[in-house]
Amino acid sequence: MGKYAKAVHILQKQLMGVVLESLGLSADYLHQDLEQGSQVIAVNCYPPCPKPDLVLGMPPHSDYGTVTVLNQSQQGLEIMDHDGTWHSVPFIQGALIVQAGDQIEVMSNGRYKSTIHRATVNTEKKRLSIASIHSLPIDKKVGPAPELVNEQHPIAYKEGSFSEFLDYISAKGVTEATYIDTLRMH
Repeated sequence: MGKYAKAVHILQKQLMGVVLESLGLSADYLHQDLEQGSQVIAVNCYPPCPKPDLVLGMPPHSDYGTVTVLNQSQQGLEIMDHDGTWHSVPFIQGALIVQAGDQIEVMSNGRYKSTIHRATVNTEKKRLSIASIHSLPIDKKVGPAPELVNEQHPIAYKEGSFSEFLDYISAKGVTEATYIDTLRMH
């Protein structure tokens, strides 16, 4: 594991401990699964585009893992708020952006929401992004933590796994409904 990957892995463990404790769970809840999980590094290059209003660098989506840690070279990341409005994430040189993934939303029984995001392009500048996506083991079924399900918070999600997510996007692509929508119990 390279120096960057190790640093991000340590950050992910610390972030997960804080998230779990904020939910009233033990910081080592799912510890073994987190240790045996995966880390995928995705590097994207978005070249300058003469008509950026006609294209997206990456369509709207959420990441299925637990957390994504992102480093970018230029402005271009946008996130959607609960009203469906897009907001540009400020660019700060060298800053890391942390996004909650679908596994956090499911495990928290909806108390935390995964981040719907997209990438835009620029007319003049190339943008590079490095995303470190962390998830539980590929076949590990993730459902709401039993401690977070009660009369006030009935179970809101079915279980799902990273391999089922991969099957879903292989069949549907990333431009249709998100995989987490198939897990919501409405």
